[in-house]
Amino acid sequence: MRLILAAIMMVLALPAQALCTGPDIRARLSDADRAAVASAVATMPFAQGLFYRATRDDTAVTVIGTMHIYDPRLDALADRAAPHVAASDLLLVEAGPEEEAALTHAMATDRSLIFLPDGPTLPERLDDTTWQALVSALNARGVPAVIASQMQPWYVGMMLAIPPCAMSELSAGKKGLDGMIVAQAQAADLPVQALEPWQTLFDILRADPLDQQIDQLRLALSPSDLQAEMFASMMDSYFAERIGELWEVSRVAAHLLPDVDRAAADALFTASERQLLFDRNADWITVIDAAAEDHDRLTVAVGAAHLQGIHGLLKLLAQDGWIVTRLP
Repeated sequence: MRLILAAIMMVLALPAQALCTGPDIRARLSDADRAAVASAVATMPFAQGLFYRATRDDTAVTVIGTMHIYDPRLDALADRAAPHVAASDLLLVEAGPEEEAALTHAMATDRSLIFLPDGPTLPERLDDTTWQALVSALNARGVPAVIASQMQPWYVGMMLAIPPCAMSELSAGKKGLDGMIVAQAQAADLPVQALEPWQTLFDILRADPLDQQIDQLRLALSPSDLQAEMFASMMDSYFAERIGELWEVSRVAAHLLPDVDRAAADALFTASERQLLFDRNADWITVIDAAAEDHDRLTVAVGAAHLQGIHGLLKLLAQDGWIVTRLP
């Protein structure tokens, strides 16, 4: 579940028309789940919107909810972001150019980051039926099984959580809205600062013991049609700026995973949500406050899933004394 949730959070939405297509995932939901989504969104702080302004004293922060994979429709959002970036004196993002370079170097030089230590490989840890299903899923994503067999389960699960229909854009290295905004900052010689060290998300995902990672890897082997529908539906919600709905639909869509108990799915989602979103949001507030001491105009560009809810970045800013309003 954490692997699936991490992919949803990191990718957030994919180009449905060009890549992932399918019926709306909500057509699969039960009446009870659809009602749960509507109820949760109705009372959720900052459930809608991608562009916000937070002000405190003489300091202003523009907060932009991004997605991390390219879609042609992001060009319009990048144009919308450009004047805010140009008016800033610091850009804060989840990972800037220095962090990306550090991650690339670490993956090239530290085998233990994503590969298993000495010991049984994945096919030796899995039953044959599960391994063959895994091989088939990896082939659809262009990942050789011989390489994946030596990878840590959490990393393989991350690859599985991204549908085959989305892999071409990802492999091509096209930037999402975060990357577009960073490029705008670099063109304007605007400083870019990361909200957290590059290894933060990696450390969260690989913290579980290997046997738990194996169990989560089995969950990541969800049907490809279900994956495509989930991502396509989330994309529709993103561009409609219905971020709270996007998140709550992904929560109840976990009930559709084969062989997953409903209560267990809810518990896993809640725990992963706290680790991947809430705890990091709280840490980011400290970074934003520190940056605001030395800068009058900030832009904060983070995955849109971080904005919504009572533990979302916008609510935490409001609780920290900032006046938060949605930009038209």
